[in-house]
Amino acid sequence: MKQMFCVLLGLVLIIGFSACAPKQKKVVDPGSERIYRITVSDLFGRISSEFWTIAKLEKLGVKTVSSSYFDRAMKFDDAELRVVSLLKIISQFELKSGEDAILLNCFDDYQGIISISDALKYDLQLATKIELGFGSSKPGWLNPLLVVVPDGKEPPFEERFLTANIRELKFVRSSDYYGPLIKIAKVSKETIQGFEVYKNNCLFCHSLKERGGNKGARLLQVYELEKETGQKKLLSDFKSFHHKGNADKQDVEQFVTRDQLQRVMDFLLALKRSEEKKN
Repeated sequence: MKQMFCVLLGLVLIIGFSACAPKQKKVVDPGSERIYRITVSDLFGRISSEFWTIAKLEKLGVKTVSSSYFDRAMKFDDAELRVVSLLKIISQFELKSGEDAILLNCFDDYQGIISISDALKYDLQLATKIELGFGSSKPGWLNPLLVVVPDGKEPPFEERFLTANIRELKFVRSSDYYGPLIKIAKVSKETIQGFEVYKNNCLFCHSLKERGGNKGARLLQVYELEKETGQKKLLSDFKSFHHKGNADKQDVEQFVTRDQLQRVMDFLLALKRSEEKKN
């Protein structure tokens, strides 16, 4: 009887400890469970979408690459990226309306855009998995799908080649997308230069005229750029939010010089004056 009691007591203790023991969390790559949308339009402008998973994308062919471009921008060493060719994805669709670019809508309200000619010229890839070196810290926004410049290709060093956290690829005509902004940018040489810098580095977070992402502030509403104090505040905030040491690795300062930022303000001021005239 005593022996049976000890056995029963042991079982109770084992069950009790099992119930109280902390459960190990399963580490899941966010990209592995997500559904991605690819959107096209027909000759009549009717829009349709297909839904893709990582598994479906990788059936097009997958490989592991390194990217010195990515490592340089993110201050990483020897990151490994599991990628699918963007050109192979493009080839799955018949573009009937003169689409020449891909709008990249992201889970965090960032909005990138890549021209199809750039995808071809630089052999751009989409990462379905990101593996960082030991000790590297990954910011929350750095998830698949991610635009990747493979080694051996050297596009301009700009924010637009680092779009991450992509949820949708949407084929568009770049003239339609940029049209409302280009019209205003043609006011002067300085504003054209400012527009080029803005569209390649800033529009993804700071939307203008319903173009671009909404991850960042509406600059025309926040800053009084017609005043010197407003321009100084924008310069100060830019350095605070986008310097190379910021914790979230949003280092836009590496892509934009002080002179280029001044041209950006020229462009924004022209845009603001244009809107004021309409009102």
